[in-house]
Amino acid sequence: MGASSTLITSICVIGISSYSQFISAQSNVNPRSGESTVNQQRTAANDTNDIDTLSMLDIRKERGAHFSGKGISLTEILTETEFKKAACCTLSESFELSNTVEVSNADGVSGIKQVEMLGLAGKYVLMSRENIPSINGLATLNGLSNIPGPMVSSVQLAKGAGSATLGADGLTGGLNYQMKADLKDPRLFFNAYSNHQGRAEANAITKSIIANKAISHTYLHSGGQYRTTDMGKDGLADMPLSQRVLVSNHTQIPGKRAESQLGFLGYRDQKLGGTLAAGSFKEISSDPMAMKFDFDESHIEAYGKLGLFLSQKGDRSLGNIFNVSKHRIESVLNSLQNRKYTGTEERYYYSGIYQLPEKNEANLKVGLLLLGSHLNESLTNDNGDSFRLDGWQKSAGAFGEYTQEGEKISAVVGLRADFHSVYGLYATPRLHLKWTVTKQHRINAQGGLARRSSYFLAEHLPQFINGRTLFIDRTQLIQQKWMPQEKAWNYGLSYLGSFMSMGYPATFTADIFETRFLSQMVVDRDVSETEVIVHSVSGKQAGRTLTAQMDFSAYFQRRWSYKLSYRWIDSRSWLDSQFMQQPLQSVHRALFVMQYNSRNKWYFDVVTHYNSRKRLPYFSSVNHPKHPGYSPSYFIFNAQIRKVMSPAFEWYIGGENLGNVQNHHPVMNWEIPASQRFDAGYAWGPTNGFFIYAGLRYSLF
Repeated sequence: MGASSTLITSICVIGISSYSQFISAQSNVNPRSGESTVNQQRTAANDTNDIDTLSMLDIRKERGAHFSGKGISLTEILTETEFKKAACCTLSESFELSNTVEVSNADGVSGIKQVEMLGLAGKYVLMSRENIPSINGLATLNGLSNIPGPMVSSVQLAKGAGSATLGADGLTGGLNYQMKADLKDPRLFFNAYSNHQGRAEANAITKSIIANKAISHTYLHSGGQYRTTDMGKDGLADMPLSQRVLVSNHTQIPGKRAESQLGFLGYRDQKLGGTLAAGSFKEISSDPMAMKFDFDESHIEAYGKLGLFLSQKGDRSLGNIFNVSKHRIESVLNSLQNRKYTGTEERYYYSGIYQLPEKNEANLKVGLLLLGSHLNESLTNDNGDSFRLDGWQKSAGAFGEYTQEGEKISAVVGLRADFHSVYGLYATPRLHLKWTVTKQHRINAQGGLARRSSYFLAEHLPQFINGRTLFIDRTQLIQQKWMPQEKAWNYGLSYLGSFMSMGYPATFTADIFETRFLSQMVVDRDVSETEVIVHSVSGKQAGRTLTAQMDFSAYFQRRWSYKLSYRWIDSRSWLDSQFMQQPLQSVHRALFVMQYNSRNKWYFDVVTHYNSRKRLPYFSSVNHPKHPGYSPSYFIFNAQIRKVMSPAFEWYIGGENLGNVQNHHPVMNWEIPASQRFDAGYAWGPTNGFFIYAGLRYSLF
């Protein structure tokens, strides 16, 4: 962390106002250019805790996961209320009430959570903080797991290719999160959490008003897994022992002609898993013949925004975003194979955008983006298939985005052109359309082309926690370092309707999206039980993913609300020289949520998830008792009780996986971890059974 600090502090970081958005709907805020940063955040806060009004009926409620009808794109909003219902613990674990994002165990050893959207891995989602691309590159795999959920005020989820202003990537959607940084926040916020399986977390946020009405928030987090389990009785820890710390600061400086934000964020995450010491659930075996997984990740970044208002009306503005970061991973994936991965990445980012005055409900934004990334990584082991990479990727892009809003039809047309030091010149068009059928019904259509550079080692580390021989098709490497870019068209259609059901407001949403790859990075474990093959496919061998989802939210009565959601996925990739359903993915997934809040501020939440069976990667003995070819289908039941004692204090207690679903043997051939057939990548469900948790929140105003 010392070298990282030197890197960051040596760079002057300025910052910008919140001019940038996925498109206006994706940030759930549609501010005038001249609005202050603080006012924008107040608007967002008011919107996420509003009063639903339909047919003269008002129902006051805390809004959790809901769909926003504002803007031209349809966006799902997750608020602080949502995160309270998913009390533990990180942003990757905060999607309990949403069927848009699916989170699952990446394997049976590392404890890494795999995020999916539109049936594809989280690496295809453009992830940003305050609309600054932030979780990318080496940080993509585990980035959401290092952001504490209690420190986040809201998350905006937008499916499909997003705004051209944010970049050429984001094949399946955008995820933007905002830290708690409002003027109305308490001077001190504290959250503590613990569960009976040995996990504990503590979070603190302090707010201070400094010179010239600047607002500064400081964020502190510490937590980890201090005891583990062995539900499958295979001698391996179901969860790694871990320790995570985070320190961050966000400062807003308002002004009449200029506004700025400055911030930094640093975290370190350490995990230790593998064979347990005899008779212990708190210690990993030190025996050199025991399998050990060791993971040490650190990240530090500084960022800033600077917004300049070029006219007194505030209708002409210039925004600037700066971000610089350093990310490091050191890991032992399988000690018995001496398989080690190390990676260091430095990233430098600048984006400038000029917004012209609005005329006749039309708006034009133009800008440029500069990005530089230096990557140094290596994967070594005793199989003689080591790989090393050391090089730069640099790109410069120009973009334009034209918005035309009408009473019935609105559109956003975007186009960007980028010149890349490795992949040359390319263009990525985007189109978003909205048809306002009535005030209660709207239809959205969108499409676009996206491209991304593949970090084919770092993004797939859980698939290398095995004894398989790693085969990388080096004939495809560009400049002997880089795999071809991944390219895909994404297009979709969505509907949002508001109406009355049983005398109360209700909403219904439905969408269908297709992602069609032109070129795709594939990690194939279906060819052989002793090999993992990494290569790029294109043309007729490139994959295709089709998804459909329906959500219905309504009330039984004023204090009883519920939500039903169903999602279907057909996601096929070129595996074992044929198109096959993605492994470890449920084709059918359903969600049922029931919520009740009493007059004296008791809150009750019950959540049920259904997952259909999942195809398991190939294994030579299909009749192996621990590998029938498919997982079973299963239900997950979660429940929570929360009591607000006063504006300053509340407590909560709950349980997850109350049906005690257990994936007993997510590791194949655990008896012989030194063999080529040892593989930790068969986790289709929870590996650690049910757990009970409790916690409290305290606010000092």
